[in-house]
Amino acid sequence: MALTATALRPRAPTAPLPLWPQPPAGPRGESVHYDYCLLPYTPRTTTADDLASVNVLRWSWQAHGVLAEGEALLARLLAGLGAGQVVWGIKQRANQPEASSWELYFYRRPHNPQPYTLARIAELFAPLVVHGEVPEHWRWLMFSVEFDVAQLRGERPCASSVYIESSGLSYKLHAGQPPELENHYIFRDPLTGIDEILARLQVSVHAQPHPLGLARLLPPQLMRAFHVCVANKRLADAVYWSRVDFDQLQFFLARHSWPAELRAQLTAHASQLRHLQWDLGADFQRTPDEPTGTGFAFIKSGIYGSF
Repeated sequence: MALTATALRPRAPTAPLPLWPQPPAGPRGESVHYDYCLLPYTPRTTTADDLASVNVLRWSWQAHGVLAEGEALLARLLAGLGAGQVVWGIKQRANQPEASSWELYFYRRPHNPQPYTLARIAELFAPLVVHGEVPEHWRWLMFSVEFDVAQLRGERPCASSVYIESSGLSYKLHAGQPPELENHYIFRDPLTGIDEILARLQVSVHAQPHPLGLARLLPPQLMRAFHVCVANKRLADAVYWSRVDFDQLQFFLARHSWPAELRAQLTAHASQLRHLQWDLGADFQRTPDEPTGTGFAFIKSGIYGSF
């Protein structure tokens, strides 16, 4: 779905945002660290002043003047679902710092509360309106709700998508219309599955199949990852990296020219965020006149965490 760019509203300098600490482990020692598939992982380090990854989401909302609306939504979701239930994503359009959007993902996992449905999530989003429904007989793995500044302010309904179990397929959901195929994706280990990753990228209609293009799509700095995902979408293709470290996150944000304000916040709190593992993604699209000769340009990038 194409999200409409919304200009940043002029505002006075913002006060420092009170930061959320990393929640302690549960009563049975269960993890509170989850990747973008809502699967638990062991933190890289631990310190007494560790911060939760959701602070990055809050900094993004603050930069766009929608912190109050975003935190109200966070409060409703945490009250209704509990901690460790939601994956968050920040999407940044290339060279458009004002065009951020956000997506929240809700996976079917053993630790979910009941009932756990898109209809229930839509209730928690209220007064925001979420379009789409997931029939009871669908075998879904995950659904998501995507929104930009205007949608978070309640000016337009939010969009939703559903990911079907064991298929690698996702569909955009529309009110009163059939589901629309959105993307087809594979997850592979970057070592044992590199041949499949390369084969998928070499047949992409959005990139030239030569080493320079592959080097841009799979920079060595990011290949120390838990999984690499390749997705074929309706108007672009994409590569994702799961469970990368803080230095890899900083490399990625600089590479894709993320807003300096957010990058500065991350740098200022680096010691409190190094325990986390991060998930990243970059969409690329065919551009025949792209000057490097690889035939594509990056059009959007994203970072992911959980709360």
